Amino acid sequence: MPPLRLPTCRSTLRLPARSLAIAWGLAGAGIAAAGDFSIGLAAGADRGRVDCIASYPCDHSSAHWKLSAGYRLTEAVELQAIYFDAGKFKGADTTLLGTEFGGSFKVSGFGLSAGYRWDFAPGWSLAARVGAASVRTRFSYAPPFDGSVSKTNLQPLAGLGVGYAVTPTLRVGLDYDITRFKAHETRGLLQMLGLAAQYSF
Repeated sequence: MPPLRLPTCRSTLRLPARSLAIAWGLAGAGIAAAGDFSIGLAAGADRGRVDCIASYPCDHSSAHWKLSAGYRLTEAVELQAIYFDAGKFKGADTTLLGTEFGGSFKVSGFGLSAGYRWDFAPGWSLAARVGAASVRTRFSYAPPFDGSVSKTNLQPLAGLGVGYAVTPTLRVGLDYDITRFKAHETRGLLQMLGLAAQYSF
C-alpha cells in the first residue's frame, strides 16, 4: 500500500491564488473598459450679448478657445470639465445718475457638465451637455474713465455637438456652448461656436 501523502500548503493554496489572480485581472479589465478618458480642444467665433448706447462703439463678436477633459461612465454618458476663454466684447450702459460709460468685457470660465452622446449613423454622433460654470468677467472702462472691475459668479452651462470619428480614438466636429456673464449689474448671454477635436485614451 502506497504511503498516504498529505497535501502541502503550497498545493492547497495554488488554486485559490490562481483564481484570485484571474478574478482581479477580469475586474481590472472591466474597470478599464467602463472608463474612457478624453481630452479635447475647440476654437472658433463667439458672441457676447451686452447693452449698447450711441456714444460708445459696441462689438458683440469675438473669438474663443476651449479645453476639455472627459470621463465616459458608459458608451453614451460622459462627465466633462472645461475651461474657456471667450475673448473681449465692447459694450456700454448708463448709471442711475444718467452718466454714460463704455468699455470692454473680458470673459473666461471653468465648468462641469454631464452629457449624453447618440450615435445616429456609422461614425457620426450627436451630443448634448448640461451643467454649470464659474464665469469671471472683467470690465475695463473706456476713456475718459479709468480702471476696471471684475466679478465671478455661477452660471448655467449647456452645449450641443456633432462629431465624426476619424479613428476609434480621434473625433472631430462642431461644438456650440451657451452660458451667461455679469459685471456690475450688466448681464449678457455668451454663445460659442467652434471646430472641436477630441482624443480618447
